[in-house]
Amino acid sequence: MMSTSDKKNDTLFFILGIVSIFIIWLLLSIIINNDFAIPKVDKTAKALGDLFSHSKTYLILGKTILRIALTILIGFTASIILVALSTLSKKFRAFISPIITLLKTVPVVVVILLFLFLFTRDTTPIFVALLVIMPLMYEALLNGINNIDESIINETKMISKTNLFVLRKVYLPLTKPYILLSILQSVGLGLKAMVMAELIAQTKNSIGKEMSDYRAFLDMEYIFAWGLIMITIVIIAEIFIRKIKKRITL
Repeated sequence: MMSTSDKKNDTLFFILGIVSIFIIWLLLSIIINNDFAIPKVDKTAKALGDLFSHSKTYLILGKTILRIALTILIGFTASIILVALSTLSKKFRAFISPIITLLKTVPVVVVILLFLFLFTRDTTPIFVALLVIMPLMYEALLNGINNIDESIINETKMISKTNLFVLRKVYLPLTKPYILLSILQSVGLGLKAMVMAELIAQTKNSIGKEMSDYRAFLDMEYIFAWGLIMITIVIIAEIFIRKIKKRITL
């Protein structure tokens, strides 16, 4: 368990890390001196304020958060089912392994272009993000089960065969840290994949569409402002999930 001084040090260095990013940004904007490449910090701050003065921004944020939450929920549910089947059957684990590898390696752009022919502009980003995060969740959960103490597994096998009840009552509680870690990683990765899909699909009322429109008018400060909003969403989600993880491990 971390001491109070360790927590304060972590918080301090976290803040210093953020400050260093802004310092590097400030220096690069001065050295390059080209707002079309790297806009000034003050111009981006002004653009950020302008975005939050419009109700459309809050609509976009609401839809984005809803999309990523729905994607993680579907991905987690699908991963739980696949991991359960992989745990119950080694044959299924061998069967699903190359499919998971394919999903991890296929370029996101290819998936986006393919899904544009199969789904609507509104649903394509969800399916794209789902295919990106699901393999990550599957492997994290499977690794969690594989890392369970062998003595616990042997003791469980003596009492009962591996079934859905055992998976829910024994395996699932022991893999909670891995579950939260997979969700933590999925927020940032899923959001990036979703915004890329929104940009290419031109999804209405989305961050990707907004970035595409501002790029057309060379308003880079607004693109950077949306980038800061995305980073903030991920940071807030990470803080929330880490707090849940600490409560579970206490």
